[in-house]
Amino acid sequence: MGLWAAASLLVLGESGARQDPYWFRAACLAVLAIAVATRRTWPLAALVLVAWTEIIVLAFALGTANGVQIALVPAISLLSYLAGRRETQLRHFVLLCVSSLVGMLVLSLTMRKDARATEAVLTWLLMLLLALLLVVLPWLVGRYRAQQALLATAGWERAERIEREQQLEIGQERLRERSRIAEDMHDSVGHELSLIALRAAALELDPSLPEEHRRAAGELRESAATATERLGEIVGVLRDQDAPTMPHDESVQALVERAAASGLAVELIDNADGELAPMVDRAVHRVVQEALTNASKHAPGAAVTVTVSSREDAVQVEVVDSGATRPVDAPSGGHGLAGLRERVRLAGGTLTAGPRTPSGFAVTATMPRAGGRPEPRTAAVERATVRRSAQRGLITAIAAPVLLGAAVGAVALGYYLITGYSAILRPAEYDELTVGQSEADVAKVLPRMEMVDPPTERSQLPGEWRCRYYRPAEPFSATYVYRLCFAEGALVDKAVVQSGSVTPTPEGNR
Repeated sequence: MGLWAAASLLVLGESGARQDPYWFRAACLAVLAIAVATRRTWPLAALVLVAWTEIIVLAFALGTANGVQIALVPAISLLSYLAGRRETQLRHFVLLCVSSLVGMLVLSLTMRKDARATEAVLTWLLMLLLALLLVVLPWLVGRYRAQQALLATAGWERAERIEREQQLEIGQERLRERSRIAEDMHDSVGHELSLIALRAAALELDPSLPEEHRRAAGELRESAATATERLGEIVGVLRDQDAPTMPHDESVQALVERAAASGLAVELIDNADGELAPMVDRAVHRVVQEALTNASKHAPGAAVTVTVSSREDAVQVEVVDSGATRPVDAPSGGHGLAGLRERVRLAGGTLTAGPRTPSGFAVTATMPRAGGRPEPRTAAVERATVRRSAQRGLITAIAAPVLLGAAVGAVALGYYLITGYSAILRPAEYDELTVGQSEADVAKVLPRMEMVDPPTERSQLPGEWRCRYYRPAEPFSATYVYRLCFAEGALVDKAVVQSGSVTPTPEGNR
């Protein structure tokens, strides 16, 4: 109600000052009432109703002494802003603007048949420039505000969701850390127990030892196997318990040398250079350790080759065995390789493991030297992204109509200057013209075009006269124009007419 009252006061004030008929005032108030009532449900329809009312009014008012009614223009700008806030589709708004501008030009040429086409085109360009500032710009600002609100809502919801996910991630990270500790115990202690079993097996098969010593070595080997099984059970319990992490600074070379000293036929080929990230260095050690443990358990008597190589941004470790040379009775739980894959994945790499042709087994891991996964986006980063997107939207909403308006203004100014320089009738040529001279003779002296913006005269001229207006000099350089009127094929009047609020210069009053 307040919106309709404010817009109606503008209409009543302007129409009262101009003494418009009451039916005209009532029609404008009715149009505003309908538009205000439908602005929420059909925002574009409300805008169309008021805009086309103003277009029709302009078509009848332009070029007359009644003046131009502009009281509906603020309502048009406001309804355009509200249409943008309602998230109306861009193509519908563009269709509305194009049809309105084309309709304005057609109505101008239809209603003012005596107006020159050049004047109608210039007026249309000026109306286009005003439409950009008074209609397009408010719509873009409204659309920006709507998108800003939507983006902010989505952004804050996303930021809150990220915070909740981070809390869940912390809990999951704790569980993963417990699993990692369990895997470390499985790898480290399991490796040591495998080496003990390997040495005990060698003693058990040594013919130089007494039988009782070899029997004791066999029992030691069986105890190591039993201890390995018990370790698996303890690791299963540890997965749900907190435990401290143990630092491990053993190098891959030391690990291979210790395995070789235990009787494993292993060879190291180290082609890596440069430093690795701590997480990657530890992952490389664990890959070699687990692969050697598996080789000693599941491929007894096999020759093992460990190869570590590096490229500019990655490191690769490969452990290959030649296959078992005697029967294997140690079952595989499959937990070791699964833990390795997770560890390598956390380091940002990949791990492949599988049998080789014709025999043997290979474990290959490739990881980036820097290692690690990218940090998740925090809520603060998400909020900053929302703000930057909103700021870019505001800049676009303002810059687009300004740049387009500047282009249209440049076109309109260029058109005005071209027509202005093509409508110059020099004073000497004007002085040579005489009343009663035939129109055909006068036409030989006249320039190619007439003025597109002739002054509005208060004096009433005979209806049968056809008057033309010309400039005495370049545009913006004179305060008067020449008026030539024709009737029945002859020049019937020539006069100097004031073209602005400034009194014509003395040389023009001749």
